[in-house]
Amino acid sequence: MQGLELIEFLKRRYKKESYKAALVGAYRDGRLVDPPPLQTGLYFLLTPIALSVIPLIAVKDVFIQWALGVAVIIASYLIFYFYLRRKCFVPDAVKVVRTNFGDVEYLRRHKLEILENPGVLPGDYEFYYAPVNVCVAWDKRANAFTLDGPRGPVIYFTTGIFARLSPEELQAVLEHERGHVAFKHTHKLLAFLVAEYSLRLPLVHLLYAKVSIMLLAVHLIGVVLVYAAMLQAFEFEADKYAASKHREKLASALVKLDWNGIVEAALNPLAARLTLLARTHPLTVDRLRKLHAIPN
Repeated sequence: MQGLELIEFLKRRYKKESYKAALVGAYRDGRLVDPPPLQTGLYFLLTPIALSVIPLIAVKDVFIQWALGVAVIIASYLIFYFYLRRKCFVPDAVKVVRTNFGDVEYLRRHKLEILENPGVLPGDYEFYYAPVNVCVAWDKRANAFTLDGPRGPVIYFTTGIFARLSPEELQAVLEHERGHVAFKHTHKLLAFLVAEYSLRLPLVHLLYAKVSIMLLAVHLIGVVLVYAAMLQAFEFEADKYAASKHREKLASALVKLDWNGIVEAALNPLAARLTLLARTHPLTVDRLRKLHAIPN
């Protein structure tokens, strides 16, 4: 199944008619509270690799280079982890109202009133409580991610993902994030970074410094590509974990969260494959195939 046929199949099976707008309200102690914003991106994941170059330049002693490099990698991870823990906001409840009423300014001005009484909306609507045993961050982009650490895992959902998915789909995504914890993906990534740095040092001194230091740049590009491949493999593994309980709802969530990406991959498969070199997640169509959501 390829191209337009694939798009039509997924649209018919998973991509139901959606509402034009959504309001997400996080409540604590009975009051509506705005979750704090959170700025994250691919650069956070690449920071340990970038910073580990500094000891190679700043210090000459090989042992000190190794000790400082490993310390930088671990410190970068811990700083990011404790930053996420400090910013973690877990509400008592999350209310979601989705509506076809398209006056965005009206919805923004009357957010509290609508969340308390959706019946004031002039058009049709959907109202539900969402799972809340996660950290919630304000971000229009639909996203969820996990980082494990010394004080336990931190699981984040953005307000955007609450607005896009049903409670059952959110539960499937939560199970996916728990899969990352169950398979210790954070620890495996950290172990990879330390092992790679320990291998990089002798290569720099015994090969790159004698042939060409430009080989170090090629080496680091290779490391980033392998790192991205590991992240993508972990996504498949977490999907498999969640699929044991929520296969259909996880597939439905993936379709809703990346519909444009699915269409692009179906219509331009070669171009989509090339983007894998700079992606932390596999193509959604590949994830759906692994979930057996797409017929062979």
